[in-house]
Amino acid sequence: MHFGLHLYRKGLITADELVAALEVQTRNLARIGQLALEEGILSARDIFDVLRAQHLAPSGRFGELAIEMGLMTRDELMRLLLIQADRKLPLSEILVRLGVLTSQQVEEEINSLRTVHERPGAASPSLVRAPHHRTIGRLAFDSAMAT
Repeated sequence: MHFGLHLYRKGLITADELVAALEVQTRNLARIGQLALEEGILSARDIFDVLRAQHLAPSGRFGELAIEMGLMTRDELMRLLLIQADRKLPLSEILVRLGVLTSQQVEEEINSLRTVHERPGAASPSLVRAPHHRTIGRLAFDSAMAT
């Protein structure tokens, strides 16, 4: 998301484009149950049992329910979450696929962001916060990002 906010702050993408890309990213995440099956942590029957429990408690997250049911440990869930994060489609790739940016623009902005972070004494843009927030779509952005 840091890269997405960088692009938004520079005016290269709109808030709606950022939200759309994040939604694509979220929709394409490997499911924890699928990863647990691939990693041999849960059986297909275990997954169905957790899904049935999740149907009865829709606000329950799959991994948390599996832990409560004694089917996996917290360490196993953390490992699955790391695998899930590693498999996440990069926001830059999604923005190119959506036709929002070109591959060249993405490469230039990644290099630009690296340069900012490599300068001695440079403050990380993610640590600079404006005191006022406003909401665009479903995301809250700092008022400084509108400039």
